[in-house]
Amino acid sequence: MTTDYDVLVIGSGFGGSVSALRLTEKGYRVGVIEAGRRFDVDTLPKSSWQLRRFLWAPRLGMRGIQRITPLKDVAVLSGAGVGGGSLVYANTLYEPLAPFYTDPQWGHITDWRDELAPFYDQAKRMLGVNEVPADTPPDRYMHELADRLGVADTYHRTPVGVWFGKANERVPDPYFGGEGPDRVGCNHCGACMVGCKVGAKNTLDRNYLYLAEKNGAEVHPDRQVVDLEA
Repeated sequence: MTTDYDVLVIGSGFGGSVSALRLTEKGYRVGVIEAGRRFDVDTLPKSSWQLRRFLWAPRLGMRGIQRITPLKDVAVLSGAGVGGGSLVYANTLYEPLAPFYTDPQWGHITDWRDELAPFYDQAKRMLGVNEVPADTPPDRYMHELADRLGVADTYHRTPVGVWFGKANERVPDPYFGGEGPDRVGCNHCGACMVGCKVGAKNTLDRNYLYLAEKNGAEVHPDRQVVDLEA
């Protein structure tokens, strides 16, 4: 294991993966420490009932993608594995509504919508955000409910980070000019939150972290950080 880095990033989730890529782009030697293991479509759980592959509880022999941390008043759900929470989240990627930008606590500082627009645009392109191309039964129920509440104009299909090509068809990287991995078209199996076994979900190990590794970043899975010394 190499230990000589300019920057050592703890965790390979959203913050860690983005940091790793941007730092390697600036020429830094970057190492990434990840407590979980590296998954692929064959090692992800088939369902949440495959506890050893789904839950993260190493002392019980479970080294899956879903970490549950109980605190006093809340339980925190997070990811474990190379790609962090992107492995297990529902990949719904909404932009904040207007009240967020104009909140009185910070709305007076600047025009936040204008200030943040280029960064949202960049993140969308990196994560391959697009709307689900077809209405599902839950979509139709939601639309009907919105209509009954008099807010039908607020309904729209969900923006997600998924490759919606031809179902189950593998294609060369459609996002980064061939620099990224192949993608497989979503088959609408609905298993986003237990790990995409198709290869359609745009998890971090397929964009930010993948490109960081191509730039020379080294990811060390199965490594738990227990202490930091100055």
